[in-house]
Amino acid sequence: MLKAGLWCLSVLYLLVLLPVMASPADDVGLGTISISADEASEDIQPGVLHFKGHFIMQTHYWRLESGQATVYGKPDRPDKVYLEGSPARFLITRDKDGGQGTFEATAPEIEYQRSTSLLKLSGGATLKLEDEVIRSMVIEYDIETERYQAGGEDGVLIEVAPVD
Repeated sequence: MLKAGLWCLSVLYLLVLLPVMASPADDVGLGTISISADEASEDIQPGVLHFKGHFIMQTHYWRLESGQATVYGKPDRPDKVYLEGSPARFLITRDKDGGQGTFEATAPEIEYQRSTSLLKLSGGATLKLEDEVIRSMVIEYDIETERYQAGGEDGVLIEVAPVD
C-alpha cells in the first residue's frame, strides 16, 4: 500500500512538472499541465488514472474541477476525461476575435472527448457562453464549432443578455 501511494505521488509530481505542447481543448501549445487531487490510482487497464477528492487539472487557458475524475490516455493528451462532482466544472479561456472568449460548463457529470472536441454535460447542466446561459438536464457542446444541443424532461432554459 505504501509503495502504491509513493508511486501515485511520484506520477503526480512528474505530471505537474511535465511540459507539454497540447491542450485537451484544442491541441494548442499551452505549457505545463498541472493535476492535483487528494488521491490518485492507476487502473488495472493501462492508460487509465483515477482521482478522488478535490481534483483539479489545469493549464493557463483551461481548468477542470470535480470531486472525482477518470483520465483515459496520457495525462498530457487525454483521449477522454470523465468528471463527477457537485458540480463538476470545465472552464476555457481563449483568444477570440481580437479579445478573450470564455465558456464555463457545470454539471454533476461531465465527459470530454478530445478527438471530437465534444463536451457532454448531464444531471442538471449549465453552459455559460459569452452573453448566453443555457440550462437543461443534458447539454452537448462542440468546443471546436461552438455549437450546442440541449434537452431533457424539464426542457431547456436559455437566458440572453440584452444587447446595447
